Formats: sequence, structure tokens, C-alpha cells
Amino acid sequence: CYGVIRFIMENGAKGVEVIISGKLRAQRAKAMKFKDGYLISTGEPKKHYIAEAVRHVCMRQGMLGIKVKIMLAHDPLGVMGPKMPLPDNVIIHEPKEDVPVMQPSAEDQQQGGYQGDQ
Repeated sequence: CYGVIRFIMENGAKGVEVIISGKLRAQRAKAMKFKDGYLISTGEPKKHYIAEAVRHVCMRQGMLGIKVKIMLAHDPLGVMGPKMPLPDNVIIHEPKEDVPVMQPSAEDQQQGGYQGDQ
């Protein structure tokens, strides 16, 4: 399972979860979860970002169930992932450069504030 998870993560996924359930080694059925990365589980973005697959494997002892969830990364072009960014994505911009305030020159101070009929 770890090789599958590593392969998925190396191909550009943000997160992955693999669940294998059934009779694994003993008579008693159990489930094993393998996770890596960031995986959202609720809300509207789940419909766009999570790809799920379920397969049933018939073994000699009984059935095994395999569930795989892959969280796709944001793709602005919409080719390898959803175009829509996550709603909680925060973009931090660089601060604007401060323009120094110019002091009034000596000529401006002698004339006064009002430029009436002179």
C-alpha cells in the first residue's frame, strides 16, 4: 500500500487515502487505513477535488473491499485538476511601496494659502 500511496503523491496529488477491509490475515475481518497528505472530507469543494473509487476483490478466504480517495491539486487550466480554487485559499500580496510625502518649499510658504486677485 505504501508504494501505491507514494506513486499517487509523486504524480501531483495533494492527498490520498486507501482503505482495505475484509479478512486480511485472520478469520476476523478488519479494516486498515493508509493516508498521506491533505484530504478534505466535507463541503462543496469535496465534489470537485476528491476522486473516489471502490473495488471488490474475491480472495480464497472471502471478499476484500478497496476504497481509494485522491485529492486533486488546483489547476488554473483545468487539465489535471479542478479550475475552481479552494474557498479557504488565502493569497498574500507584496506590500505597495510607500511614496514619501513632499514638504512644501519656501516659495509656497511665502505666498500664503490663498492666491486671490493680486
